[in-house]
Amino acid sequence: MKDLEAAYARTCKRVCELVPQEKRREKVFPKLRFAGINEDFDVWLGKRMILIVLAGIIGFLLPLTVGQYFFVLDFTTLLTPLAIAFGAGLLLAFIAIIFVYLHTYYLIEGRISMVEEILPDFMLLVSSNINAGMTPFAAFRASARKEFGPLSEEVKIASVKSLGTKSFSSALAQLGVRINSRILNESVSFFAQAMKSGGKLAKLLETSALDLRQTQEMKKELQSSTRMYVIFVAFVIIIATPLLLAVSMQFLTMIASIQAETTTGLGAETASVAFLSSELSITTDFMMIVSFILLFGNALLAGMFIGVIGQGKAKMGLKYSPLIFIVSIAALFVSNLMFSQFLGI
Repeated sequence: MKDLEAAYARTCKRVCELVPQEKRREKVFPKLRFAGINEDFDVWLGKRMILIVLAGIIGFLLPLTVGQYFFVLDFTTLLTPLAIAFGAGLLLAFIAIIFVYLHTYYLIEGRISMVEEILPDFMLLVSSNINAGMTPFAAFRASARKEFGPLSEEVKIASVKSLGTKSFSSALAQLGVRINSRILNESVSFFAQAMKSGGKLAKLLETSALDLRQTQEMKKELQSSTRMYVIFVAFVIIIATPLLLAVSMQFLTMIASIQAETTTGLGAETASVAFLSSELSITTDFMMIVSFILLFGNALLAGMFIGVIGQGKAKMGLKYSPLIFIVSIAALFVSNLMFSQFLGI
């Protein structure tokens, strides 16, 4: 078993070498450090590259095998089966890339939010330890408790480094290497500067912690005040838009049925109406494709809007987009079924 794992790790490293080493060190590896990934970075990146290639192969094979039995719409009238398979492979590989990127991004943001959430409590604890007679180094080291999560781990690493050749202030500056938090970096820099100038560290930490906590409370109040906007956007995307699209498709179905009656002589009285006697350029299948594209775009925009309103970052809301898209598609089919049953089409 260990031999297989070692062989797989070597394969992942070889695959990772396809990416230039400079790009790995400058763009990929810093993000992995911020995400708190302890695995070998080359192995981690190689695994994800293999996953992306496998996703592309699966996407290419699905339309050529079982996909033809599950397609609701007939795409073969527009494209050849090989072109459909190639496009599906590229699409699935692109989706895999997006998922890998967003997963890493959410790990980074999760660590940032966790650290910034518990940073005031950590600073108050350090202030209490200093007031109790501890040195700043001992106060920081004693405050690194398990419940503080990533911040506790980084403080312990900085404490170990300060026992060697580095000073305590320079070791604290290394906290920003693995946690990409602006608030943490500014707090640590402020504390290190106060240590050099000989200020009242306990009072300084306490005041800074209270200011951070007040800022966090203001952010929570702002999120609560904008919750109605999120509910309104969710209603428009999930309920209203699929409902209107279902009405449009039922209208096209009614027109098509009336035209069929006109051509067979059952509706001769309507033959004088111009738009009923001519063939429609928009079909129900085309409208279904447009509905899928429109709902997908709306789901992405709605997710980004929720992320901006809730946390100030559009990417943080993209995790809601798949759920919004699935629910809106389900609402489209349910609305379409209800209208067809009600109108008897």
